[in-house]
Amino acid sequence: MLSSDSSVESSAHREFGDVDIEMFPKEHQEKEDLIETLTFTQRLKHFTYAWYACSMSTGGVAFTLSVLPIESVAIITLGKAMFVINIMDSSSPQGGSPLATMMTNTTAYGIPNTGPWIIGALRVAFWMYTVCATILAIVYYHVLFTVKKLVITNVLPGWVLPIFPAMLVGTLASAIAKTQPVESAAQMLVAGLTFQGLGMFLALMMYGIYFGRLLTSGLPVDASRPAMFIAVGPPSFTALALIGMAQDATVTKVFTEYYNLPGIANPAAIPDMLQLGALLSAIFLWALAFWFFAIATFAAIEAFPPKRLPSQLIGERLNSSSILGVGAAMGVVLFVLWLLIVFSHIKAVTHKMIMWPGKDEDAH
Repeated sequence: MLSSDSSVESSAHREFGDVDIEMFPKEHQEKEDLIETLTFTQRLKHFTYAWYACSMSTGGVAFTLSVLPIESVAIITLGKAMFVINIMDSSSPQGGSPLATMMTNTTAYGIPNTGPWIIGALRVAFWMYTVCATILAIVYYHVLFTVKKLVITNVLPGWVLPIFPAMLVGTLASAIAKTQPVESAAQMLVAGLTFQGLGMFLALMMYGIYFGRLLTSGLPVDASRPAMFIAVGPPSFTALALIGMAQDATVTKVFTEYYNLPGIANPAAIPDMLQLGALLSAIFLWALAFWFFAIATFAAIEAFPPKRLPSQLIGERLNSSSILGVGAAMGVVLFVLWLLIVFSHIKAVTHKMIMWPGKDEDAH
């Protein structure tokens, strides 16, 4: 037995005796030293699509601050500052979503501080955005269907992001229509409702796949769990858009001064029915959004901020100070979370946790 072991050892020595056992650690160290000397330009090669969510979240928090039921010059000033920051960091291949955020913020911060020209500018921008969002919604999914085959066990709510620019036409219409003449407002509201339905139904189809994945494959890996908060977006946006568009239909009087629907005996009652239906639908969708938020909260600690808290609109329509208080508290928490995420993001860059070889896209 000893002779056998000795022969094996001698054979191994003959075969590998000339190999320096320190070679591999040295090569590894050389690679580490090389990586340590990466310039910022070289690090930009690892700049990923996920970075562009910061533009959406910054604009979303700015708009949330503009609708908080708290009268404060400091909050308004802070919201304006974040609006400007949103414009400065808005270069994004996502294209649609950050632009929608900026246009929505323009109604809150731009109209009160500029001339009447901005009303017409917003109208032109809305239709240009709608055309571009339609093209993007078709092209994005065509590329996904033909260029790369996705694995069903890796499905995340982020798969619905390509339809977000189109879905935000509804949110945009709810923010802009009330500032427009009745004819333009009516056209915007029809377009908004159409695209909001498109986005919500595509999200519902994606939810079925996503829920099946959670049941059969479990939660995503830790690094991907913050993306679970994206599922909160579609029902929240839809609730926001429905209530906003119903209110705009009342303010602009589109059913009494523009549309003449056949078979409707009392057109003056349409706005009231729309507002009631929108309120009931928003409450219905709020529960779905809250459920997705709760599921994601148990899986991660960072959130994908929705653009405006539907809780505030529901509180306004129900005339409930309690719900308004909850909405205001959620808005404050949202801003604090945004600050925390900004700090964590900067820390991740400086500590080479992201935008670095072996991280980001290299880890998936």
